[in-house]
Amino acid sequence: MSSRFETVRVRIDAGVTAFGRLTGLPPVVAAVAALTTLALVLRLFALGDRVAHFDEGRVAYWTVRYAETGSFHYRYIIHGPFVQHVNRVVFQVLGRNDATMRAVVAVLGGLLPASVLLVRHRLRPVETVLAAGFLAVNPVLLYYSRFFRSTVLVAAFMFVSLLWLVRAIDFGRPRAVHAAALFAALGFAAKENAVVYVLCYAGAGGLLLDYALMDPVRHERGTDAVRARLAAARRLLTDPAGRRRLGYWVGHTVLAVGLFAAVTLFVFAPRDPNGLGLWSSLASPGRLPALVDATVADVRRGMEYWFGHSASTKCYEDSLIAGYVCFLERALGVLWQYALPLVAAAVVGFLAERYATARPRPLVMLASYWGFVSVLGYPLGTDIFGAWITVNALVPLTIPAAVGLGLVVRRGYDALPADPVRTAVAGVVVVAVVAQVAVTGGAAVYANPAADSNELVQYAQPTDDFRPAVRDLATVAPTNEGTDVLFYGSELVVEGEGGGPIPECTVMVKTLPLHWYLQVARADGDCARDQTALDRALADDPPPVVIVHEQRAERVARRLPGYESETYRLRTVARPVTFFVDREAVTAAATDRAPPARLRAVRATDF
Repeated sequence: MSSRFETVRVRIDAGVTAFGRLTGLPPVVAAVAALTTLALVLRLFALGDRVAHFDEGRVAYWTVRYAETGSFHYRYIIHGPFVQHVNRVVFQVLGRNDATMRAVVAVLGGLLPASVLLVRHRLRPVETVLAAGFLAVNPVLLYYSRFFRSTVLVAAFMFVSLLWLVRAIDFGRPRAVHAAALFAALGFAAKENAVVYVLCYAGAGGLLLDYALMDPVRHERGTDAVRARLAAARRLLTDPAGRRRLGYWVGHTVLAVGLFAAVTLFVFAPRDPNGLGLWSSLASPGRLPALVDATVADVRRGMEYWFGHSASTKCYEDSLIAGYVCFLERALGVLWQYALPLVAAAVVGFLAERYATARPRPLVMLASYWGFVSVLGYPLGTDIFGAWITVNALVPLTIPAAVGLGLVVRRGYDALPADPVRTAVAGVVVVAVVAQVAVTGGAAVYANPAADSNELVQYAQPTDDFRPAVRDLATVAPTNEGTDVLFYGSELVVEGEGGGPIPECTVMVKTLPLHWYLQVARADGDCARDQTALDRALADDPPPVVIVHEQRAERVARRLPGYESETYRLRTVARPVTFFVDREAVTAAATDRAPPARLRAVRATDF
């Protein structure tokens, strides 16, 4: 029996070697490359199937406005401007739709597994592959890599920034410091909570420093370690070669800080074709101080807003503590349902590294501290709950998770000839992990990506897909000479007479993400808040599409004979609106003939 298992082990080794030869890469690099390819495929497959979330529609709307007008300023309510700058180009090159809207986040999220190769010298081969695997297929990371939101971007950029910094420390390469600064700047440009990542690094680094000072292997007392470090610093400063090397690194550090500042200014600086903007200031350098002042003021307002909201009440609770407990319970519920293998493996990996090894690896410990404190901290720092907050914890926890699951794999592999039972147990654990990820991920990401029962779905996600009505609007808009779509009712329209271009006349927080889809359809809109305004809008040639709150649908239907109607929810369980579509006008537009002008008599008694 043992010889049979020995044969299996030999075949595994031969398969790994053959895989490396086939790809022309070292086996670990080849495996990570394969997982990165899988991650990209999973993120790009059917990327446009889900209807846009409220947040996606809002960011996409302002991105299109930027692309159309060339005017930009930092709107902190939609977080960092990185995606606006990048998607402006994407929309101009690839067009506007739900797939192109999410493509940048999907691609960058899909490339994240490759980043673990930066620290493969600090991890065992199996740990490197498993870390890439967790980043590639965890359901939470997969779902939000297919979501036009900057949470995955800030987590990815800051994670990669730290890995480059580790590489700079280990190999003494200045370009690694520059790369760390660049990715940190991109992280800050993606989302404001990049500052929290830096605080996590500092806190975890403090714990590592404390451990180093109390390390009995090197020093009997912590004061001995301090004296040894001070002595080494004195030797460095008194040695000419040491001073030159210190100056060399100080220079590159200053350069890295300058790179961070330059990228931050480039991303956050306003663009105003008719006023103060980045390009006009570069053309007239005397305006640069004013540009810097305006940019700093914008960033300060954004930081004050977001960090000022961290102490707001949550879950409609009166006290901060009760609200925090509510959000924490919900976050733990998400982790239990969609990231249990990753979190459980991270706990095992942390305990094994901290208490079962002679010298715990600093990278594993830092990632553990960072990830676990994020689990506890983000429910306190967020003002509105979304399962996306767990992304900030799951990305760093992939490192200790790889250590934990890697321990199981190694023990099972090492026991293969002599202890088939242990090998079988390890195999069952691995199969269970894969099955759990496949089942929960398949259901949450692909089968039910907008269902209220899906814990990854935030309440501002439309449950119903209203895009068939948007396609009708896109069909009729190019040939329609008047208003393409009319919003009616005080539920959807701002106070006053309305009549302004969308979205100024609509209550945007109640009608998103419709504005994004009106841009996709390239449709012109108008509003009617009350009956008088509606009478004017329908007096001559009614718009081909009318949108009203569901409670007004029955009465409006009598004003629009011949229109087809369908009701959709703009949130998971609320905000029902009814679309009225002139099917004759749509059919006429589709066959390239103008519809006949029709007058529809309206009577006040209909209401």
